[in-house]
Amino acid sequence: MACGLAGLVSGAEDGGISEAEEQALFGGMPDGEGRLEVFGFCGSCHSIDLVLQQGLTRSVWEEVLAEMVSEQEMAPLRDDDRRKVLDYLEKYYGPDRLAGKGKER
Repeated sequence: MACGLAGLVSGAEDGGISEAEEQALFGGMPDGEGRLEVFGFCGSCHSIDLVLQQGLTRSVWEEVLAEMVSEQEMAPLRDDDRRKVLDYLEKYYGPDRLAGKGKER
């Protein structure tokens, strides 16, 4: 399974699969720097939907990552991967995405 998923993700990054297949693979995650890292690091332990339903500030995303490492046995991220993950989450899954939906964080 992991090898098949790695091949699909590699194909998505290389343009080797259709746009519809890419959207299905990444669960509708917007294309952007850090998407692959978020999908890989977060989605390897739990459904990516758990991440996508959030609307957290960067500082809370940082706390979530720290908790995943300290309490859920996630491997610590290298500095460049951590920056990409946090930049992506802040841009696409920050509190602004919840505006007008009656949710507050």
